[in-house]
Amino acid sequence: MRRIRRKLGTAGTLGVLGLLVVLAVPMANLVAADHLDSPVISSRLELDINDVYAFAGSNLDGPSTVLAGTVSPGAFVSDFGMKKDSKYILRVDQNGDAVADLAYTFEFSSRPGQQGQQVVVRLEEGSGASSLTPRGRVVGSGRTNEIFSGRGGELFFAGLRSDPFFFDLDGFRGTVDGLPPLRFDGSTPPIDALGNNPTDFFIDLNTLAIVMEVPDSTFGGPISVWMTTSARDSSGNWIQNDRMGRPAINTVVNSSGPIVQAPSGQKVVYNAAVTANDAAFTDAVVNALLAFSSLDTEGPYSTGQATALAGVLLPDVLPFSKASSLPAPLNGRALADDVIDVELRVVTGGDPLGLFDDRDADGGVNSDGVGPHTDYLSTFPYLGVPH
Repeated sequence: MRRIRRKLGTAGTLGVLGLLVVLAVPMANLVAADHLDSPVISSRLELDINDVYAFAGSNLDGPSTVLAGTVSPGAFVSDFGMKKDSKYILRVDQNGDAVADLAYTFEFSSRPGQQGQQVVVRLEEGSGASSLTPRGRVVGSGRTNEIFSGRGGELFFAGLRSDPFFFDLDGFRGTVDGLPPLRFDGSTPPIDALGNNPTDFFIDLNTLAIVMEVPDSTFGGPISVWMTTSARDSSGNWIQNDRMGRPAINTVVNSSGPIVQAPSGQKVVYNAAVTANDAAFTDAVVNALLAFSSLDTEGPYSTGQATALAGVLLPDVLPFSKASSLPAPLNGRALADDVIDVELRVVTGGDPLGLFDDRDADGGVNSDGVGPHTDYLSTFPYLGVPH
């Protein structure tokens, strides 16, 4: 198939707010859906996964699905690291066992005198898709900040985009971690709570994005999606730096703040784990649900209820079926889906799906008061142009 490339507009720097985030704010404090959920990742921000998306596409001739992952919070350059020591992998499970059946690996390299990076996309199928560093055949190649077509009718993009995530970070810091809002002037305002003074911290920030649109025939039905990033350590061994399916699972469940009080370092353990083994984190999820649901006027979940919900939240994958009517992130996640409101309601004791006879739909915190951005695109790659 003839390769199609279309140059996209890019921005070399962030706006003033974004630059202040990068230069003046301790990045370990910038935690949100999954932005910098682990302190270890701060030395390789380009490997830190922010968010994962799965939704219906509209840019191919037939029915299609869009998978996307964003990395590097507060990004201001299109640099994904080098091909030889970093890999970005979108993994797809086709049979519900939380083991990848397809793995799309994005590898990056640079050449002196050339603008941007070369991008190679490989597809591994079968048992090799679950390996730490799947290889597979090349299905597409291009350059960062350009759209390029794949050999199976796909569209691919990797580059700098507007961060689609929307969230009241200051309120989250106050409610979950007991920390004051982030202020660039060095002041320390009083600790705030979610929804009290809602401000979208991410409205002017950029991120690095990997986006692909694939014919539905490639997947053949319902899927589950997650993303991993891997890099070589100082000894040359490959390690998994980060992983993510649904938003905020690691950030909330393994919070060491005053509500959950998870052990220090648990987020690092979680990020390095294999998705198929997520049952090992059931107790941690149950403990977090019991702690957060105590904010509800109805009181905390029973242990049985929390255990049942843990079975829904784990394994940490993002299921997507076009036949399902469940809300995101129980089924897919589009850019404008307010997944934080859904998760806040459920985690803090609400039962919007009517699963439990003794609970109503409202939780202790039902919203962060922040809504979707207005710069999403109707065409591929869907994420807004950089600020």
